[in-house]
Amino acid sequence: MKWKSKKRKDAELRVAGWDALPSVDLLFSDKDAHTLRALRAQKPIPLDQRFSVDDVKDLQKAIHGTVVLPTDLTYHRDRQMTLLAVQEFPQLIVFCEIFEDARRCLEFAQKYDLRVTIRSGGHSTAGFSVNSGMLIDTSRIKHVVVDPKEKRAIVGAGATIGDLNAALKMYNLHVPSGGCGDVCIAGYMQGGGYGFTARKFGMNCDNVHEIVVMLADRTIVVANSEKNADLFWAVRGGTGGNFGILLQVTYNLHELGDVWGFGLRWSIDSRDGIKNAAAALAEMQANYMQTGAPPELGFMTFLAWQDETPCVVMRGMYLGPQRDGEFAIDSLRRLGPVYTDFGVGRYADLDLKLIESPPGLPQVPDLAREEKQCGYIDKKLDAEDWAHIIGVFLTSPNRSSLVCIEPYGGRINEIPATSNAFIHRKVDMNLFLDVFWMSEDQQRKDAIAFLDRFMAMMAPYFNDHSYQNYPRRTQQDFRRRYWGSSFERLLAVKLKYDKNSFFQYAQSVSRETPETHYDLPQLPEGIETEPY
Repeated sequence: MKWKSKKRKDAELRVAGWDALPSVDLLFSDKDAHTLRALRAQKPIPLDQRFSVDDVKDLQKAIHGTVVLPTDLTYHRDRQMTLLAVQEFPQLIVFCEIFEDARRCLEFAQKYDLRVTIRSGGHSTAGFSVNSGMLIDTSRIKHVVVDPKEKRAIVGAGATIGDLNAALKMYNLHVPSGGCGDVCIAGYMQGGGYGFTARKFGMNCDNVHEIVVMLADRTIVVANSEKNADLFWAVRGGTGGNFGILLQVTYNLHELGDVWGFGLRWSIDSRDGIKNAAAALAEMQANYMQTGAPPELGFMTFLAWQDETPCVVMRGMYLGPQRDGEFAIDSLRRLGPVYTDFGVGRYADLDLKLIESPPGLPQVPDLAREEKQCGYIDKKLDAEDWAHIIGVFLTSPNRSSLVCIEPYGGRINEIPATSNAFIHRKVDMNLFLDVFWMSEDQQRKDAIAFLDRFMAMMAPYFNDHSYQNYPRRTQQDFRRRYWGSSFERLLAVKLKYDKNSFFQYAQSVSRETPETHYDLPQLPEGIETEPY
């Protein structure tokens, strides 16, 4: 009798249904009427002529993960990113569960000449984590192994910030992380990785001890400060999907006990309110970013509507006793805000509470479309400048628009700009505008027009750089804006580890034109690979 493993049986069940396209009505509820209309208008996605269903069946049988085709019931859910404004339809999606799955995917893609995109969490703000070819998804490679003695964590590329925080919480250990718990660490780290504790401990990428990457030739490399150090430098800030498939990150951890959370809010629905809020914003920049406030104070500030009222909202935490935190924000409390004490607790709990608890950020409607753009500010703005910015924000076409200010300073600014590919060290803040809309008609036009108008107004205040973790498809001169004078070094690493540019997308590390000349630095010869 021939026995079959459960994995083989599951694979056979999956491939059995790959000959009929399901109705999209089974996949989406009526409340997502726009998506349903769009998908009903779509013709069935024909399988690429370069490979057959039998070829895909062989791939499914060879991996531990799951292959998803357009004929699968879960296809439209599985292809979707957080950014609903971008709709792409891959020929196939592969959810990898072990490192070897990624190797099998690359073999398949190279055999059939398929364009590949790598996705961990799918939170690219420009929709770069999906394409129309082969989508390799690493979200199931999500192990988190903590060594409390060495203060290290070995983390799979698909582990979310929520997964990581939950694992570290029991050991009173920490690595800087963002406020969105379902963002995966691979994309987050490779673009920098900002969070409430970054002023104390640096960006997420500054806390990486070692990485594991699969290159285009299907070899695996380990990179750290001693082995493949040029790749180690590049991946930390060079953004995802450029050099290979990031499989694993090892972090250096920090001890962190209870923290104190707080909120300050200034209404901006009157002339006096705008005046007070503008004074508060000027005070924040002058004394709570590069200079003044201790690095233990981390915060974010928002311009948003709450309960029908436009406001400037500061949400933050202090990594120490509450009395010290209250003293640190004393000058801001004197400017007349509504004060909220979120109490003392663990970082993972307060991080979520500060962002999501009412009266927090505006509640954006479900299934809203989104676009954002950001810029760095390193020049001092006075209260009059901030009042002008508030005034333009108040002309938003809807009440879902959101400005976010992420303050720098502290450890972020202490680290040399050349220590890794994240160069944005001598700035006061990153500022971005997020716009939202529900329908792809006038609402979208109005939202995008407002985003463009707001960014044009901000241009004199911004420097020449932008945070690479918040890309926009229309961003001009992205190479200089994301990486500045480090771009040539980054390109040299790209040409060494991915010489044929197998991994590429609209804003990947690349020459501006094939003829563009760059003065590339000389890198150490050779790549040290692993025997697995």
